[in-house]
Amino acid sequence: MKKIAILLFASVVLGGCSQPAPSGTATTSVSVSASATPIASAPDREAALAHLRKAAAALEAKNYEEAATYFKLPEGAPPEVVAKELAKLTEKKEISSAGVEKLAKDAKWGSLQEVFGDKGARWTERAKVPPDQCYALSKDPAEVGLFWDGTKFLIFRLDDVGKL
Repeated sequence: MKKIAILLFASVVLGGCSQPAPSGTATTSVSVSASATPIASAPDREAALAHLRKAAAALEAKNYEEAATYFKLPEGAPPEVVAKELAKLTEKKEISSAGVEKLAKDAKWGSLQEVFGDKGARWTERAKVPPDQCYALSKDPAEVGLFWDGTKFLIFRLDDVGKL
């Protein structure tokens, strides 16, 4: 079960990563049952950016318990595995506060289908989220996929935002 959770998490959130993680990555216990505070009554660009800003800040502060609330995580993923995988996001430059601000300036925003087409549909299959409730931000090479659960966003795709 642990291997399945690790593989699912890695394939969903870290889908575009190609660099190996440094050895000796520290882990912290996190609760994966927490949920992010709702930030908007409707999915829009500013709400998505606010969500990414909070996720980046939590990750940069190594607050993996809070950071977990901003992501669509695999059911049953052990907290120690979630913490280890979330730690990799900043190490591999998948997200940074500076990168989020660059997205805020001129990233393409829209439904996942509008922004990424069929490629985005494959991501929703892996994340097990309905495509019609997904949105995206894109600025080459960065890719962000967000699931709108009716009250808040959850990140299910994050790639190269810290490299902008």
